[in-house]
Amino acid sequence: MSDLRFDGRVAVVTGAGAGLGRAYALLFASRGAKVVVNDLGGGRHGDGSSSKAADAVVEEIRRNGGTAVADYNSVIEGEKIIKTAVDNFGRVDILVNNAGILRDKSVAKLSDQDWGNFGQANYSAAKMGLVGLSNTLAIEGAKNNIYCNVIVPTAASRLTQDILPPEMFAELKPELIAPVVAYLCHESCQENGSIIESAAGWAGKCTIVRANGSLLRTKISDGVEVENVRDNWEKITDLSDAERLNSIQEASLALMNSLEGLKVGASLSKPEELKFLYENHENFETLPTFFILPALQALFASNSTQNAIPGKTVSLGQILHGEQHIEIIGELPQEGKLVTKTKVVEVLDKGSGALVICNMETFNESGDLIFRNQTVTFAVGAGKFGGPRNGVKIIPCEVKPSRKPDVSLTQRTSIDQAALYRLSGDRNPLHIDENMAVVSGFDKPILHGLCTLGFSVRLVLSAFASHKTSLFRACKARFVKPVFPGQTLRVDMWRRNNRILFETVVVESNNVVIGGKLKTSNMFIKH
Repeated sequence: MSDLRFDGRVAVVTGAGAGLGRAYALLFASRGAKVVVNDLGGGRHGDGSSSKAADAVVEEIRRNGGTAVADYNSVIEGEKIIKTAVDNFGRVDILVNNAGILRDKSVAKLSDQDWGNFGQANYSAAKMGLVGLSNTLAIEGAKNNIYCNVIVPTAASRLTQDILPPEMFAELKPELIAPVVAYLCHESCQENGSIIESAAGWAGKCTIVRANGSLLRTKISDGVEVENVRDNWEKITDLSDAERLNSIQEASLALMNSLEGLKVGASLSKPEELKFLYENHENFETLPTFFILPALQALFASNSTQNAIPGKTVSLGQILHGEQHIEIIGELPQEGKLVTKTKVVEVLDKGSGALVICNMETFNESGDLIFRNQTVTFAVGAGKFGGPRNGVKIIPCEVKPSRKPDVSLTQRTSIDQAALYRLSGDRNPLHIDENMAVVSGFDKPILHGLCTLGFSVRLVLSAFASHKTSLFRACKARFVKPVFPGQTLRVDMWRRNNRILFETVVVESNNVVIGGKLKTSNMFIKH
């Protein structure tokens, strides 16, 4: 493999007059980078200033054939340091925010001036502050190809020469850490938002972990008392099965999975549904309808629906969810990255609007197909574009049996059901803003169609699969009429071999909301 070079790149290194900073600057320069060597030139306790430290490193770089310029500004005036880089080299590609001043005082002995210094209140607090700052910069900078990581070095320097034993001090060479920093700054390195520790020729990634913890109440109606915390403290602090959290998304994922059950009516009043709500349950899992969300997010992010109709400009406010199909193909992973590919397979002209049929296939990191979705949307007012009225791509529903349902289950939705369902990421104001509902032709905000579908699938699983989501294979639903939060749903079900045909009705109005007079939704379960 070729050597990693920094030709044409500009690196700014603060505190580069000695120790780690000097090692970083020399390595970048030896690999082709133009380097701004920043150092205030003060003593180890922050007293005084001098240009000698930075000048000496610049001279060494130039003597070895490299390009460098000195900067003597304090990091408090960071904009001046960057100006030095831009004025001399026209750009900045790499920034290593290195070094601080260690006065080695306890918190109680810190002066007011020291409290205001970035490295003193207290030294360790400032270091963890850098971790938080780096995480934010990594997230915000990623979209602009700006990566940010934290290095935790243990090296011999003037700050540690009185602390470490001489034999250890001699082995902790800064030159052994500089290559780790250089790689993190190379364009080929995709690491972002990480904490990397390095010392004496070793490097490893650090991370924050979370214990499985303990539930502090037995019922959702209970409060939490101090004694509940005391009685469960051993479980709260037990790190034997700690979970690694690489991002805020991972930290929130268990909560989002729990929300999936809660927002479609799962309740602690039914012990068998606890596994849909509690992340520490031995069989914790999410409902199959959760896997519609990644496909819909990919669909709307791609603007496929809005751009599918010839000669028409369509906004999300015109789009109604008409039909949905989901099929589970492979084993659903508990973690990892998913990639969803979307394709508009048919656009039908219905006169008053356009019907857009989109297929979405979702793959795991190995490229295996995990599940597929088909979404049929109706774009109000986007018809009369000269397209075909009928098509062949829509996955059909099946004819409803003429006999009475084999099973019927009823559950009332909450008046806050739509507000709760919005937490999944569907923020369409139609479901919570009365004015937007009126503009869309409804008297008041309506419930999400996928929320109604989630209720329906959960009740079907309870009736025919003992709540075992592993028995779920596929589901097709047609949304007929809206549901208003607070209304009662009745799911009528018919079994036909391994297929469960179902129709969802609002009890208060007797309106069919999922299904239809001749066709009903259907769900496949495994034998």
